Amino acid sequence: MRLLCVLLFASALSLSAADAAKAMEFPSLNDAKRIHGELVSVDFILRKGEFRADDGKLMPFSMPPYAIMKYKGVEADLREVPLGTKMNFLMLPDAAGQLTRLVTTDDGQPADAAQLKKFREFTEKRGIAGWIDKTEGNTVTVTFFSGDPAAFQAAYGELIAVGKGGKICVANDELRTWNPGVDGEGGSITEVNKVPTEYFGSSGVQVTLKVSNMLEGFRRGRVVRVFLTGWKVQDQFYGESLMGYGFGRMLNQELVENVAKEYSEQFPFRTDLSNAQLPWYQLKDEVKPPPFSEHVVYGQLVEADAKTSGGKFIAELTGEVVNFTLIKHHTLKYLGADPQFAQLPMGQRYRFHLYQDAKGAFTRVSFISDDFSHASANASTARVTAIHGDRIHVAWQLPLVKDYNGDMQRPQDIGICIVQVNAATRVWKADQQVKLADLKAGDVLLLNRTAELPGKPSQCTDLWIGEETHKLVTEKQRKPAVVKK
Repeated sequence: MRLLCVLLFASALSLSAADAAKAMEFPSLNDAKRIHGELVSVDFILRKGEFRADDGKLMPFSMPPYAIMKYKGVEADLREVPLGTKMNFLMLPDAAGQLTRLVTTDDGQPADAAQLKKFREFTEKRGIAGWIDKTEGNTVTVTFFSGDPAAFQAAYGELIAVGKGGKICVANDELRTWNPGVDGEGGSITEVNKVPTEYFGSSGVQVTLKVSNMLEGFRRGRVVRVFLTGWKVQDQFYGESLMGYGFGRMLNQELVENVAKEYSEQFPFRTDLSNAQLPWYQLKDEVKPPPFSEHVVYGQLVEADAKTSGGKFIAELTGEVVNFTLIKHHTLKYLGADPQFAQLPMGQRYRFHLYQDAKGAFTRVSFISDDFSHASANASTARVTAIHGDRIHVAWQLPLVKDYNGDMQRPQDIGICIVQVNAATRVWKADQQVKLADLKAGDVLLLNRTAELPGKPSQCTDLWIGEETHKLVTEKQRKPAVVKK
């Protein structure tokens, strides 16, 4: 999980391609629970985030492919909803019964024409999303997604008609495309049907398109995007696209195509992303566990015994106390370096890679990493966009990347988040501790914080300002300690 303040919750598994056909069902809004709260973090790319309910509880969410937020009374992409916006979040339970699936939002505002125009422009650059109902011969039948069928018809009705054309592009359940120029197929609309709209996510429009070639991704239950007649067929922006064609190699491993999610049938065990019906991977002596076999949990480290390689952490959100043991071949990361177990500071938030013990409990740990190290390893930094007292608004960004023309460009932000500070928060610049008041908009940060625990909201323990500071603190951490005689 990217350090976006978006918490990992294993119960809300993303849909794999193999699972998609089983979940083709639009929900009734009557089944959704309305929870009022404030938006505090958003992952633009993976369509996840968090809001803080009015009772103070932090609520992580993920969005199914048909889910669409509303802001200023109309549809909106996650990028268009500011941090701190207070609204009703309409939530549905996941497979484990937890309210983690966000269907839409309601801010109670009248429809704003400028916001609607912005959303239409956003959509037309990426194609209308929908899922495949069936394929037959050389035809593909698609039901489009929308949170407002009337507005959808008004915007696209003339373009979605028999005889009109479009290009169908393969996407995943985060609505991300690979390379529309290649992973897509032109087609002509041969049939347009009305479908029920009393369920959320349905546009009310189903089309059948005749294509020359059937692509591998054209399967029932799979998500596609369709560029209608006159729309420019183009890649999504760098970081948002699953390929990043034409740009330098993607350094953030959480944005590249995730094989455990997209190709779950290749994995003979359960992962945090798919295969909920399979057992978890069981550790074997002297055998390095395969990628994606771990169960990732965030928590606050409270005990570490170097002699026994045992420790204790408090799981984020739930407050569950977990007693764990490091496996023989483990990895520890703190401030980008490789510390000894006893050197990990207590009372901070870490990422734990867990495996089951002989009793089936997740108590064996192969990897521990702090937020600083995780963000640094994924080439992400947080840019301060606003400061409101003890609440710092940040935008998560990627490093400069070389574009098609060989020029270095700054990719679009990949998410936003509110981080909380207090009088105990330490702020570092170069090799000096500075005052919290010295922090300003535009500063580029890495940070560590406490875990979000019941009744104890997360707080930043340390903020490091500037990329040179980030390098300096890691280099300093890597230097061996001098033992005084």
